[in-house]
Amino acid sequence: MDSESSDSDDDDAENDGPKAPVFQVRKVFHEGCVNRIRAMPQKPHICASWGDTGHVQIWDVGSHLNAMAESETNISKDAMTIINQPPLVKFTGHKDEGYAIDWSPLVPGRLVSGDCKNCIHLWEPASESTWNVDSKPFVGHTASVEDLQWSPTEPFVFASGSVDKTIAIWDTRIGKSPATSIKAHETDVNVISWNRLASCMLASGSDDGAFSIRDLRMLKVCLQKTKLDFIFFDSLGSN
Repeated sequence: MDSESSDSDDDDAENDGPKAPVFQVRKVFHEGCVNRIRAMPQKPHICASWGDTGHVQIWDVGSHLNAMAESETNISKDAMTIINQPPLVKFTGHKDEGYAIDWSPLVPGRLVSGDCKNCIHLWEPASESTWNVDSKPFVGHTASVEDLQWSPTEPFVFASGSVDKTIAIWDTRIGKSPATSIKAHETDVNVISWNRLASCMLASGSDDGAFSIRDLRMLKVCLQKTKLDFIFFDSLGSN
């Protein structure tokens, strides 16, 4: 009898089949269209968003993540509810909307944001919920800044790609102009990606349907005007 009962239970389980996945959703109101959103690597519940209003905002979505983790059922009733939650920070210093934004993988809370008026602002954390944003932007591009990427190994170094067809490398220790700028494509540079394993490699993609991969060590010969420039590119992996 026990064997028959066990077989019957197994048959019922097989007939039921696998259960459909349940997606849990929490929606937060955002002023204007969201152009881009990025979560901080060290604290994924902290997110930065670029809006078409020209504002960059930082959000703490920790309470929503916790609510979804604690409840595996009965979450569907919240799927259509849009929660009004104020951002931790709302920066209005950009002169236009933008798309470029990136958190530092090395310094928790450090952020850069770039706009369509070719300006880049540096954010430094002041506390768990406040940031100081440099009022004087980094300027070197002549058109919209489309993408930004922090170096995976150098805490003060980031790269930018622009509609002006160039890629620029910046060192925040040496002022508001790029350490170097190169013509990367024949059309707009839309996206860049810094290799996390081989930190001397930087990829970029453009409007003409092409992408390229550059070895930043090859730029060293063009940047020995000052000792600081030499040290900067040597630290990227040159010999």
